[in-house]
Amino acid sequence: MKTLLRFTMLFILLSLICGCAAPGGRPLESRTPPPDSMTRVFLRYKELPGEKVFVVAVDRDGRWAYGYDYNRASAEEAALSASSKCDAMRKKRNIFTRAKLFAINNTVVYYNQFK
Repeated sequence: MKTLLRFTMLFILLSLICGCAAPGGRPLESRTPPPDSMTRVFLRYKELPGEKVFVVAVDRDGRWAYGYDYNRASAEEAALSASSKCDAMRKKRNIFTRAKLFAINNTVVYYNQFK
């Protein structure tokens, strides 16, 4: 009986950590659609040259922060810089949602992650 109870408790703990037991059957990590006001910023980003990355953090209230970097030697280098820029804006605007990759070069990947 103790073994069954331990196994059950372990299963519940792992389910909570992995998001399998989130309310409504949805994963804990969700993609809140960016607000329409981000379109202007993203269109400006798309015109930039070279390897580039755009990251965004959107909370459930619709507040958002972003960061992008461009004209780098690699997408990885641009991603590091874009993430730190987004983190600085998140801190300034008190947005606690983690930054997520939105686009690499001109390809939007935000909605394709963690499906």
